[in-house]
Amino acid sequence: MSDKRVPVLVVGGAYTGLTTALSLAARGVRPLLAERRPEPSRLPKAWGLNTRSQELLNSLPGVARRLRDALGETKWPRMSHGASLADPARAFLDPDAGLPDPQELSAVPPLAWVSQAQVEDILRTSAQEAGADLRMGTEMVSVRQDVDTVTATLRDTTTGHEYTVEADYLVAADGHLSPTRDEVGIDVEGSGSVGHMYIITFEADLSRYVEPGAVEVIGMPGSGSSFILDGSERHTLWVDYFPERGESPQDFTEDRCLERVGDAVGDPSIDVSFVNARFFSINHKLATRFRQGRVFLAGDSAHACPPNGGQGGNLAVQDAFDLSWRLGMVLTGQAGPGLLDTYEAERRPLVEYTIARELELAKISEGRVPASYNPADPNAPVPAPREFVGFRCHSPAVVTEDGDDRSLHEDPWSPTGRPGGRAPHVALHDARHDFGIHDLFGREFVLVAGFDGPEWVEAAQRTARDLGVTLSAYRVGDRFVDVDDSWARRYGVDSSGAVLIRPDSVIAWRAKKAMSNPGDELAHALGSVLAR
Repeated sequence: MSDKRVPVLVVGGAYTGLTTALSLAARGVRPLLAERRPEPSRLPKAWGLNTRSQELLNSLPGVARRLRDALGETKWPRMSHGASLADPARAFLDPDAGLPDPQELSAVPPLAWVSQAQVEDILRTSAQEAGADLRMGTEMVSVRQDVDTVTATLRDTTTGHEYTVEADYLVAADGHLSPTRDEVGIDVEGSGSVGHMYIITFEADLSRYVEPGAVEVIGMPGSGSSFILDGSERHTLWVDYFPERGESPQDFTEDRCLERVGDAVGDPSIDVSFVNARFFSINHKLATRFRQGRVFLAGDSAHACPPNGGQGGNLAVQDAFDLSWRLGMVLTGQAGPGLLDTYEAERRPLVEYTIARELELAKISEGRVPASYNPADPNAPVPAPREFVGFRCHSPAVVTEDGDDRSLHEDPWSPTGRPGGRAPHVALHDARHDFGIHDLFGREFVLVAGFDGPEWVEAAQRTARDLGVTLSAYRVGDRFVDVDDSWARRYGVDSSGAVLIRPDSVIAWRAKKAMSNPGDELAHALGSVLAR
């Protein structure tokens, strides 16, 4: 007998676990989240949410408003490369060089420069409001599963009390060392450990070099370090750490850390206060599979990559969202269990591409990733919109069209509207405000029809009723206006066509024009996507 039964047990309470918990709770599935740390981390850790991550998170209750408040007047990060912060010869990267207007891609900023600690606070508060059961100071001791149930033993790290929880599914969000992954027998591949660094957090008034509210990322090969200046008086310095040369954490005393910070600042007149220093292992690994029975891997438990391009946290958010909407559909009886198989089928190829590119960006030297790289190099293989906005998914949860080349990416500034791709941005306007089409997505399946296709809206209502699926339907030009008259062109349909969008804003199916039996066509497509 177990002490408690829950639909989903989430192990780990950082980016991945909190996004999973909030997304599930928002879909009417109340998860239990176990996090071994007694208190949330207040250290910055990862930085920045890309376009895709912002769009997904903004669709969850409570996030958009809190994220806007956290961003405040923060400016686009400025990238540079030099001997020190005070180096007058620092070279700066032009963020607009060679790229079209990013506002054509989304209504959100190209990058939300917020720390992982800030985002986790937002997710934690929002998840609790949505009804998720979050338990800090709780670790998983063991896990076993059978064909119907996952059974886990949890321990209160303060009292030592142990108890048993049964769940329909378990999400392992417990980091790149993931005891859960090891316990269920999933192997990893990749380059493994590819470097080490120390991350020094310090406080200093750097206003003579950084504008108030501005953010800087500075690579300094001469000092073997890189800065992240976050626009306040608290900043981060990454420094090389060489355990293979006999260095140990004990070598990084407060005095040594302050010396390294002083060298990197390059201005002895600035007072610096030490806050914290911690070891960070750089890894490149990919789980051989993302699922074992009723246990799923997401975030760092499924993959890890060097931090240089800032995509580890973004991949974690995206994994969590993509898994949780599927779990929500299955657990509320709207989809068959086969839908869960499409999580790995879609995510793993995209993740594999990104972590390989992140490894290339890190420019491994002598078998290790250096703490310093050149963020002002216009030829560096940096993460680009083609990767995180122009991605394409391929699985039975997409109705693939004849002749599809099954490519992993396409040019997001010239979208095709093919099933499997992210729904292209379209600027909309109604009687109250301007907004982007992605504001319609995220909570359930959505059908968007052209102005000359009102029969699609009626078909969606019947299909939702007949299949017992939550499905919203909109007609362009009815309740809102297509500001640039671009919807049909960007989705590859005419004004009588329709497009079916999944909760993760991926195009599941489209009808390029009116059909004689719209209800039958839509019901067949949706049933196929949901593994019904």
